[in-house]
Amino acid sequence: MLHAVYDHVGGLQSGTAVSLNGFSIGTIDDIAFLDETGKLLVSFTITTNLPIPADSKAELYDTSVLGGKGLQIVLGTPSSAIAQNGDTLISIVKVGMTDRITELMEPLEAKVNSAIVETDLLMKNLNQLLDTDSQALLRETLNNFSETSVSLKVITQNVSENLTANEKALGTILESTAELISNLSSVSETLNDADLQGLIADLNTSVTATKEILEGVKNGEGSVGQIFTNQELYLSLQENLSQLEWLLQDLRLNPKRYLSVSVFGKKQKDYVAPESDPAKTSKNQ
Repeated sequence: MLHAVYDHVGGLQSGTAVSLNGFSIGTIDDIAFLDETGKLLVSFTITTNLPIPADSKAELYDTSVLGGKGLQIVLGTPSSAIAQNGDTLISIVKVGMTDRITELMEPLEAKVNSAIVETDLLMKNLNQLLDTDSQALLRETLNNFSETSVSLKVITQNVSENLTANEKALGTILESTAELISNLSSVSETLNDADLQGLIADLNTSVTATKEILEGVKNGEGSVGQIFTNQELYLSLQENLSQLEWLLQDLRLNPKRYLSVSVFGKKQKDYVAPESDPAKTSKNQ
């Protein structure tokens, strides 16, 4: 016979089976007070030949969610000494589902009771502070809030229906967006593959050459530069252009002067310069 001592056995009864790994290996013989402290001595008999190490534990546990207690052996170290008849094993209590729920519910119950008291006190204070008109206004505010909630629910439902109705269009837009992103990716790859550095180098060369040409023109180099910088050459060109203009005007006004055609031996008339002869104007200048 072996023993175990507990502060509380939770309704454990004599005759209850003692188990090991769910298998019955003995029976509880007696439960009695150990001393004046109120501790309880549980005595049980092991009917199996399995050696029970002396450091094994006698665990008190719940047999079901609805209640009821059982006793099971938790084997100790196999290399330790074997428990002998009359030995007292280490006693432990396994927390059951009912105990856990009770432990969780006790602080929750306290909080609920406190919240009820505080709510009751708040309502009393509101009733004291609010007059009849204020109470009516509060009720109206609550009603408006309820109507707003209903409206939000309707809006949400409409949005959901619109999304469902336009699901195909949205799918098309998403596909087009994906295609655009793909095209942009292709363009980016093309730019990466292109010889941008060579292109930029050629552009720099062209800009440099153009700059050199403009500098040469500015400094009077070459024919174009002479035209822009040589005053005498410019005046000479201007005079030649003026004379060419006079020649064309005289040809228009006096074509007979330049076309010597005689019909039947008629004598050519002498040329008479027009009063507005540009040549005269040029000579006078």
